[in-house]
Amino acid sequence: MESLSAPPDVLPPSTALPSAALISTRPGRVYGTSLVRVADLFEGVRADCRVDELARLFQEPSRQAVGVIDAEGKALGLVTREHLFRLLGKPFGVEVLSRKAASSVVEAVRSFDQNANLFTVAEELSEDLEAHTVQYYLLNDAEGRFTGIFTSKDLLTWLSRMTQEDIALAGQLQVRLVPLRSGESGLGWFTQAFSHSAKGLGGDFYHVIPLGGQKVFVALGDVSGKGVAASILTSLLWGVLRFYDFRKGLKRLLLQVNEALIHTFHLEKYLTGIFLTYDAENRELTLADMGHGHSFLVRQGKIRPLRFPNMNLPLGIDLGLEPTLYRLRLQPGDLVCLYTDGLTEQVSAEGHEFGDASVWRLASAPGNPQALPETLLAALAAHQGAVPRLDDVSWLQLLVE
Repeated sequence: MESLSAPPDVLPPSTALPSAALISTRPGRVYGTSLVRVADLFEGVRADCRVDELARLFQEPSRQAVGVIDAEGKALGLVTREHLFRLLGKPFGVEVLSRKAASSVVEAVRSFDQNANLFTVAEELSEDLEAHTVQYYLLNDAEGRFTGIFTSKDLLTWLSRMTQEDIALAGQLQVRLVPLRSGESGLGWFTQAFSHSAKGLGGDFYHVIPLGGQKVFVALGDVSGKGVAASILTSLLWGVLRFYDFRKGLKRLLLQVNEALIHTFHLEKYLTGIFLTYDAENRELTLADMGHGHSFLVRQGKIRPLRFPNMNLPLGIDLGLEPTLYRLRLQPGDLVCLYTDGLTEQVSAEGHEFGDASVWRLASAPGNPQALPETLLAALAAHQGAVPRLDDVSWLQLLVE
C-alpha cells in the first residue's frame, strides 16, 4: 500500500503526544508455524484516544495501522492510516471527528489467535490472498487480548519466502541424490551418467548401485511433473533403492516401488524408467522397461534399439502390476545406453529436434566410448543454441569390459 500523507489543512501543527497514547505489544514465545510469525505491526491505542491524537500518530509514514483496545486489553478493531485520512478529508471531517474517541472510527476486521497455524489460516484466507488489495487482520492471545496486526501481504510474503527456501532445499537434496555427473566402476563394468534439469527442480533420475562381486544395479527414468513434488518422488525412490535387499530380485523391487508410489501419491504421480541389473561374471543383463522406451545397445559400432514384445506400464499406476523382465547376453565392448526424452526432443532455433538419429550417430562413432557423455553434451549445446532448455536431460551408459 502506498504511503499517505496527512493533508496540510486537516490537522494543526504536531504537538507532543502523551506517551500513554500508544501501546506497544510484543508476542512472547513464538512457535514454528504460529500466525504471529508473519506480523510486523504491534501497536494499539486505547478506545478513548482522541481522533486528532490518533491522526498525529499517523503522521509517521511507516505507521500504517494500529489496534483500538478497550480497558481489558481486547481489540475492538483497528484503524488504518488510509481509512482515517479519508474520513478526515471529507467536508467538515476534522470538525466532526477530531475530538471524538478512536472507537468512533474503528474498522471491524477479522481476528485470529496469534498461535493459530499460519498454513491453516492461509487456506482460510485464500480468496483474500488472491485479491489485489491489502487486507488487515487482528491477532489476539489466548485470553482475547490484542497482540498485533498482520496483513494479507505479510502472509503472502512469508509463504513466498518459505516456498523459495523449500525449493532451494529440495534442489540441494536432489543434487545430492541425483548428481550432475557421476562415474562408477567394478570388475567387468564401468558406468557414466549425467543429469541436467531444465528449471532447477527436475523430474529425471538415475541410480547406480554396486551390488558386490561383479554385479551392479542401474536405473534411469523420468517422474511425472516437476518442482518440489518431483523432488519428493525422487527422494522416495532413492530411499526404496538404498534399503532394498537386491538378493530378492529385480521384479520384487519394481513391485515394492510401485506399491510405495501408489500408497504415497494415490495415483497422482507415476514414473517411467528402465531398471536393470548386470552380472559381469556371466555377462548377463536383466532389464525391465517400465513405460520408458529410450535405450539402445552399441555393439561393434552398430546400434541395436532395446525393443521388447511387451512394454510394462509405468510405476505408480496399477497396484496389480506384473512386470515383464528380459535377459540379454552381453559381450566385451558392448555399450548399453539409457536416456530421457529431454535429450532427443530439444529443439534448435529452426524448430528441429535433436532426435534419436543424432544420438545414435554419436554413440556409434569410432573412438573412446568413455568420451561419449561429453560429446553428447557439446553436440546438444550446439544444436540448442540460444533456445531455452525445454526439459530435463539425463544419460546413463554401461560399458562392458
